[in-house]
Amino acid sequence: MQLDEATLADLCKRLNESEAFQRTVTKAGAFLFQVDGQSVFLRMEPGRCAEARPGGTPEEADFVIEASPEAWEKLVRGELDVVSAFTRGQLRLKKGNLFALMPYAQAAKAIFEAFRA
Repeated sequence: MQLDEATLADLCKRLNESEAFQRTVTKAGAFLFQVDGQSVFLRMEPGRCAEARPGGTPEEADFVIEASPEAWEKLVRGELDVVSAFTRGQLRLKKGNLFALMPYAQAAKAIFEAFRA
């Protein structure tokens, strides 16, 4: 899957059109997803995607999440649940607190659904 600027801008647009996403994002948060040497920065504000772009640094993120390419593909295809991926060690929290991350679990589901849209 291509994680370029256009793809991520479209993802942010789809998230902002998603009622499920709008309902589940109740507080601001910045995320850096790292997959096989690539990274994606995603910033959320209550009820909306504020920014999605390739790159980013751990310093600008509240949470840094690392995944293998295989786990990422399964998440995008809907074959793997985010919570299960964390409990199985397929997603690793490199920065941030797991308890602070928990309120974003439903938003994560909406994010991966938007990838499939």
